[in-house]
Amino acid sequence: LSILLSVIAAFGALAQTPKVSVAGIRVIGGGLGANGSEIHAFGEQHPGTAVGLAIEVPEGNAIIDIDNHGSRLDTLTDNKGRSLLEEGRFGPFPKISEDKSAAMVEVEARGRPSAGASSITLKGNVALTMASGSKPTRIANMRLEEGRTMKVGDTTITVKTVKAGDDSTELTFALPRSFMNSIHAVRFFDSKGAAIESSRSGSGYMNEAAEVQYDVKSKVKTVAVEFDVWQNIREVKVPFNLTAGLAIGGESTSAAAPATQPARASTPARTAPSIPPGPDDGAASIDAVLSQMQSAGPAGKGKEFLAVIYPDDRGTFGQGLAMGLTFSVLANMNDQKATEKAQKEIDALFKKYKVKTPLNKEPSVIFKDTDLPAFVSEGLIYLKNHAPKGQSGADVLPIPKGKAEGVKMDGDSATASVGGKDIKFARINNKWFIRLTE
Repeated sequence: LSILLSVIAAFGALAQTPKVSVAGIRVIGGGLGANGSEIHAFGEQHPGTAVGLAIEVPEGNAIIDIDNHGSRLDTLTDNKGRSLLEEGRFGPFPKISEDKSAAMVEVEARGRPSAGASSITLKGNVALTMASGSKPTRIANMRLEEGRTMKVGDTTITVKTVKAGDDSTELTFALPRSFMNSIHAVRFFDSKGAAIESSRSGSGYMNEAAEVQYDVKSKVKTVAVEFDVWQNIREVKVPFNLTAGLAIGGESTSAAAPATQPARASTPARTAPSIPPGPDDGAASIDAVLSQMQSAGPAGKGKEFLAVIYPDDRGTFGQGLAMGLTFSVLANMNDQKATEKAQKEIDALFKKYKVKTPLNKEPSVIFKDTDLPAFVSEGLIYLKNHAPKGQSGADVLPIPKGKAEGVKMDGDSATASVGGKDIKFARINNKWFIRLTE
């Protein structure tokens, strides 16, 4: 994912990705008392290491659920190389903020860092159910009586309890857990359509049966209830690669490299690709590389476009393009029909070219059976033809804009500023290529 986001940042693609960072670290040593297990620090029952992961989604999106069973912890090591992964798992009961913009989940393992270790690194992915955009449904003339039911789409909601207070009414709704998680807001209105002050006071669930409580600042018996429900619900797996020490706040390398990572000496970019270029690949100069991308991209000429990308990086570009296509549906998040139509078109495009999901796999896996130049051709044309209002098709394409400025040469490697962004280039057999990865 760090490679993908570097591509997206460098080329101005459309994707917006959830951010994962370290919110806390807990290391529990051996116990005391009977059998060394009677007393443990902080009331924990077992020694081991736990890391709290904070998850934040871009504005306009929501975290509906976290699947701790579908999430995966692949690596947990200290900076001395010891694996801490024994009995590694995602802990139960992740927490989601009321506005659903953020969540917290813990990963746990029995291993403990070596003596003198200063940081830990963990890799894996978090399985989220996300949504974007919301749609209100109002039920008029709802009598606040126990046992009354109402329908929102295909979901039945039951008024379980009604308790009248001095100046307010406490309500409990019984509803499916999946629907409770998809609620953006619930609003109440009187017979004249005026909003009634209200607040969510609690919730709970057992398996799929859930309850949610509201404090409604009114004693009226009949109200209109509006359920504002999140739309475009989808399951995603968000990779993380985090390093953090006692300073906390380590961020996934999908964003910025955490300050806790040790500095590494820079090394020259490798210019010998594992995939040899074709006889017609590359361009005579850096300016020629940019010119070919800027002409071939809008024209949907995927083969010519990929020909000036470093051979080993072409799959990575395809991966970034696929991610940009996936997130392009967010441009329609306030129009459910448009969102559904766009999603069907993207799904059909992926099916046509046999693109394998999830997109956090290696490009060689994602595009194993794909005609990559053809996919890139159609993907670029799709983005161009579905540019948001007020933007031209060329503006939204993941193509560097402008000419190379401040070119710095270092043998067969070069860097240049293109449209205010630093981009790397490599020369193979006297032909130049743009670099997307180290």
